[in-house]
Amino acid sequence: VQELLRAARVCRMWRDLAAHPVLWKTVRMKNSQVTDWDGLAASLRRHGTQHLDLRKMLVSGESDDIWEKFAAILPSVPSLIKLELCRCPASIVEQIFKSCPQLEVLSAMTIKCDSVNVEELGNLKRLTELRLKAISGMSIVHDLSPMEHLTSLTQLSLTSVKELGKKKIEVLGSLTSLETLELGECSDFPDKFGTDVLMKLTNLERLRLEKGQGSCCTFDILEGISKLEKLVQLELVNFDVKNGFDKYLASCKNIKRLLIIPTYISQSATSNNMVLGGVTELSENLTHFVWGVTLELLRVTELFVDQCNQMNKQASGDSIPVLKPVPCLKLIEEVQEETESPK
Repeated sequence: VQELLRAARVCRMWRDLAAHPVLWKTVRMKNSQVTDWDGLAASLRRHGTQHLDLRKMLVSGESDDIWEKFAAILPSVPSLIKLELCRCPASIVEQIFKSCPQLEVLSAMTIKCDSVNVEELGNLKRLTELRLKAISGMSIVHDLSPMEHLTSLTQLSLTSVKELGKKKIEVLGSLTSLETLELGECSDFPDKFGTDVLMKLTNLERLRLEKGQGSCCTFDILEGISKLEKLVQLELVNFDVKNGFDKYLASCKNIKRLLIIPTYISQSATSNNMVLGGVTELSENLTHFVWGVTLELLRVTELFVDQCNQMNKQASGDSIPVLKPVPCLKLIEEVQEETESPK
């Protein structure tokens, strides 16, 4: 935006070029500050702007007042179909639910709130992508029932939501057009979430689940995942790895891209054994595998190695404990033999 406005001041020809609608389809406000919101709305309306990106926009003074002015001018820009917000109050997101029914994409990944009310979310019937996340966790007022009206939704991200499983999470089963789904926190999901809800999302291609701890129905989730033929990418972040995890993970033969970040509170060697066991069974299907290891695990391992005096302290950061027998040891040996054998 800044470059276009500067170019428009050079001469009349440059002014006309800078005003071409193609250059205004997407307006990014990074490192820019708005002092006249009515003027901005007039410019967006005049140029038919479709995508407004407010991420990393400069906000000075009373930020809440500024956001109120922004929310007030939004209904006057009917051409806008994609909106990306930066750090804004939940009240602004709620106003957008009410006043912008033409939106197809809404992303608010840094909401400043403890809770957000989604009662008016059903107004956004054209929505194909919705991403909501708070800076430090949030709760949903009432429940997720209004989401059943978002039948065109293909991408949904609801993360950092406390007690998400108690907010009628079952309604997600009606969003059969979903191709990408991100959810968290998952610890209190219903026992049959995987087989009763996930299995209905037959078009799902990518799934990310966060914070599946304690009594999380991890095994039922993995069972549901194994039945989704189109699902190829799975991400499990901060999940407890329990006995039997390897068998359920091994049944997910449809997965080609896998990311796992286990929680390491106790029995880390057993957890690592389970992860390796499941991944080894998927070795013929996986094309990408990312295993996230926490600092807590590395520190505990370093202390253990130092106490046993089995290796140099400088090298201890490259090791993690795995309960014997190591599941993928034979596979590693076969790969090493192939690389070392003369061509």
